[in-house]
Amino acid sequence: MVKQELLDKLKFKKLTPIQEMVIKNFNNNNNLVGVAPTGTGKTHAYLLPLVSNIDSTKKELQAVILVPTNELINQVREMLEPLLEDDLKVRIYNYKTDKKKEEEWLLNNTPHLVIATPSKLIEMRALGLNLNNLKYLVLDEADMMFDELFLGEIDKIIKNLTKTKYLLFSASISETMYSFIKKYFGNYDLIDSSKLHELNISHRLIKIQPENRLDNLEKLVKVLNPYLAIIFVSKKENQAEIYQKMLKDNYNVVLLSGNLTQHQRKNILRDIHSLKYQYIIASDLVARGIDFDASHIINYDLPYKLEFFKHRSGRTGRMEKEGIVITFATNDERNKITRLREMGFDFVDYRITSSEIVKVKKEQTNKLTKNEVDAIKKIAKPNKVKPNYKKKNKDKVKKALRSERYEKYGKNR
Repeated sequence: MVKQELLDKLKFKKLTPIQEMVIKNFNNNNNLVGVAPTGTGKTHAYLLPLVSNIDSTKKELQAVILVPTNELINQVREMLEPLLEDDLKVRIYNYKTDKKKEEEWLLNNTPHLVIATPSKLIEMRALGLNLNNLKYLVLDEADMMFDELFLGEIDKIIKNLTKTKYLLFSASISETMYSFIKKYFGNYDLIDSSKLHELNISHRLIKIQPENRLDNLEKLVKVLNPYLAIIFVSKKENQAEIYQKMLKDNYNVVLLSGNLTQHQRKNILRDIHSLKYQYIIASDLVARGIDFDASHIINYDLPYKLEFFKHRSGRTGRMEKEGIVITFATNDERNKITRLREMGFDFVDYRITSSEIVKVKKEQTNKLTKNEVDAIKKIAKPNKVKPNYKKKNKDKVKKALRSERYEKYGKNR
């Protein structure tokens, strides 16, 4: 259960489906896997019951929240802040953590809850952070952590835990994650609320020629005027080219580059939250951990891993707000678009005009009249299907339609 005062502090009038389902199942004996789209409240889904179940009278580390980036550490800490009571000790371990000071602090103190990246938690455990009595280990934004580096670090952490309940939260579950869950989670409750969240996101597909990708982006930004748009670009050289072009054209644009220092990145993120910029250029990797209320997502190209498309889309339409995702695709990428459609993305074709982007009107197909349908039905079916039946039957259908249309139109010529 969740303490009512915690809900009161957040002024929550209504919980989202993932929040309701996680809170209901949190105290089950099984481990827990929570799946829900980005921007549907997964963080509060575990924070609320987690804080409710921590016993601040015990001098033990009871909960660890692992996230993939330093930005996410800060975001989770900010979301946790309103829920904290004075006697509940929380430590965050990020790139700014002073190891020597923290080692001295741990000699005489024990946090109740820790938020860290996997690598930082390993460092802190080596300095004296005791995980022996850990009750809860949360893997948040798990789909961002399941690459070779993160898996090696998580393995080091999790293999020595014996009394811990594991909670994993993600926007999607990959094959790698299934293997990990099967290895470590044993019996677990799978809570997938994906179909219960009605995302107000429209997907607009703009078909382009490969050589005109940048030209189409230039046309698009001239007519778009978004509140805040994230332009996802996979290649570094393209990111720099687009940034310089938009800067030259006097757009309020910023490049979230992988070459930024943590200090530079922190300042840029602060400026974005302050709406200093209208456009953000980023890759899938660099965009890990950013949490902005973007009105538009522009997919300059498709991600290398198609499952990242869900993460890109999840940066808009958050918490029931309206969002627009615009995707450029070439004819050579039609198979990828088909796969994305099969994953549930409902693309509608659009084109760019001189003043706006407009829906492409589908050509009207000639529908058969009732008399034409009746004429086809009158074609006798053979008792036995003989060779070349389909071609002969097709010819009969054409003949019946010609005859019916002549009756309707030909006599009046």
